[in-house]
Amino acid sequence: MNFANLNFRKFFNIDIFVQIGDPPSQLPKKFTLNRNDNLSNIREILEKENVMSDTLLFAQKNNGLLAEIRRNGEEDCKLYNILNDNILYLVNNSNPDWKFLNKLRKLDYGRTITFNGIKISKKRAFEMKGCKVTELGAEKSKNGNDEFKSEEEWMMKTNLFFTSDINVENLVKLRITVEKSRNKTFKLETNSSYRYKEFGKASLEFSECLEPTKEFIDAVNNAIQTGDAEDFKQIIEEYGQFIPIEVILGGRAYYEGQNIRKEYSEENSRKDSVNTGAGPLGIKLGNGSIISKGILNSSKHECSKFIGGKCNENFDEKAWAKSLEDFRHWDCIEFKNPISIFQPLPEDLRKKIILSLGKRIHYSIIENAECKFEELGEPFKYELRIPSPISNIIRNKDTDCNFFATVIDAEDNTFNCQMLCPPKAKPILLIHCIQEKVKQQKCKLKIGWMVIGYYKDLNFILSDFDETQLNIIKKDLTATSNTHYREFLDFEYNSISNIVPCIGIPVLKTLDLSKISHVIGHRFFNVQEENKIGSYTFSYCLKDHNCVELPEFTFYTLIISNYYDRKAYGISPCKRGNGKRIKDIVSFARSTQLKPKYVSLILTAENNYGPIFLRQKAKKVEYIHVRCDQNSCICKMTETKENLKYSFFDPTQDNED
Repeated sequence: MNFANLNFRKFFNIDIFVQIGDPPSQLPKKFTLNRNDNLSNIREILEKENVMSDTLLFAQKNNGLLAEIRRNGEEDCKLYNILNDNILYLVNNSNPDWKFLNKLRKLDYGRTITFNGIKISKKRAFEMKGCKVTELGAEKSKNGNDEFKSEEEWMMKTNLFFTSDINVENLVKLRITVEKSRNKTFKLETNSSYRYKEFGKASLEFSECLEPTKEFIDAVNNAIQTGDAEDFKQIIEEYGQFIPIEVILGGRAYYEGQNIRKEYSEENSRKDSVNTGAGPLGIKLGNGSIISKGILNSSKHECSKFIGGKCNENFDEKAWAKSLEDFRHWDCIEFKNPISIFQPLPEDLRKKIILSLGKRIHYSIIENAECKFEELGEPFKYELRIPSPISNIIRNKDTDCNFFATVIDAEDNTFNCQMLCPPKAKPILLIHCIQEKVKQQKCKLKIGWMVIGYYKDLNFILSDFDETQLNIIKKDLTATSNTHYREFLDFEYNSISNIVPCIGIPVLKTLDLSKISHVIGHRFFNVQEENKIGSYTFSYCLKDHNCVELPEFTFYTLIISNYYDRKAYGISPCKRGNGKRIKDIVSFARSTQLKPKYVSLILTAENNYGPIFLRQKAKKVEYIHVRCDQNSCICKMTETKENLKYSFFDPTQDNED
């Protein structure tokens, strides 16, 4: 701005008095302002002087009455248009201002469920750029009685969730699990109730109006690069588990809690500051509170509290209800539609998070089946009964789901599993019994199968966020004249740690009836000098007892880098048995219960062993070299067993009694 223009602007500068209300609610303040400035500029100047806020509007005085100037009209209105004897009037905004409410209640901050109520995060993950405000009116005012019929219901209502959905249920279950892990005999008796009075004043929805902060994006990108679940846990610690995309604001008062009883068996230190609600009945464990091997009781006269509103030391319901006519006194009285703190991120960033965290088990089950192997090499075809919700997940290409299966019975039988997945048809498990001659006996099978894939969104992090690292490598193989195939997997493990467990399964698209007695076996081996893992697949004819040409198939390798239950996976060495060629026996399970585990043979080094199959029993796993009637077959090669091991994975073992 040049000197002439500056002098021209100063020509319109005048001294005015800024007054809030008429009569004024406080002493007027004197400012020098440009009478030709529009009200938007005047607002900026007064905001810097801490005189103006989003809760105040400009007003024009006519015939002794003050008329509000709407915010959307400030750009086109000049200061001189509304001055009255050099007085600039301001009035309280009678309509809810979402910017003020957002700043006051930190609505665009993440939150975490706790035993004492919602905890607001330390750091801000998003900036709210807009909001849909719906005033609720008298229809949202109500009196009622509420009961706690379960631990889940207690936790849900303590954290101001009164409408349940899958995300709310996951959050609640997670918090209860955490409490029980901290307190060995944590117990909440649920025979309790309370009376409440509620004034729901407005609903704020902002699902499409959240813009991630630069700090949050930087933290997420760093966690993606490391691929370490601990980094994502740290993000949740700092930015919260979730953000609700709808909040009910107003006031809520509680009366007469009955028979609230909580039992603890060990020290329970609470260091988190709880910002909104200490539980429906005000039972609050403050900073650093400790309850040790005791019982916390509260009677119906001890627990009255209110959320939102304004009241003197002695609660006056009428005065409290009157104060809620001013939106400045509203507080959060209900949260709706919580989503993962990562869900509002851009789609490309969400996909990177999902990929970096690896796959998860969507479904795992053990089923019983009876069958009879009447023809040598004839498989038992078991059609997987997939629940409808899991089918929907599988059909979503982004989840990239895979099947794995295992079989065991109470008899001394050896089984081989192959998946048959024809296009646009239900998957079938092909189960072959490895035997020299058909026994024609009925088998009572225990069949375990699971579906592993990526999550289609990030709301799983609300509950299923642990150290699990499951990766699957896919290898498409065309039909070949070779009887075996060997390759190095595109995966490196840390040389400091031991080789990671691997589980494999072959998948066919079509079934050649002329080769129905052919089975595909596999094993893995350690490439020590390169910290890599190799896979070895072979084809064997059960009817002719010799290795045959490999068909067209896809081989999937499940690599278990980490799992939340460290006892559920691992690698064990095989021990030489009683000198017999057929068996080398190794102790396997911790339970006498007949339950199949996922197992694959793994060698400490690459060797030219012939075809080997694993036989699984209730308490041990055996490996067998199969007979071959072909002199030139690979199974005539070395049979040294000194470096044989096996991988195991038992994702259901933590459910054992």
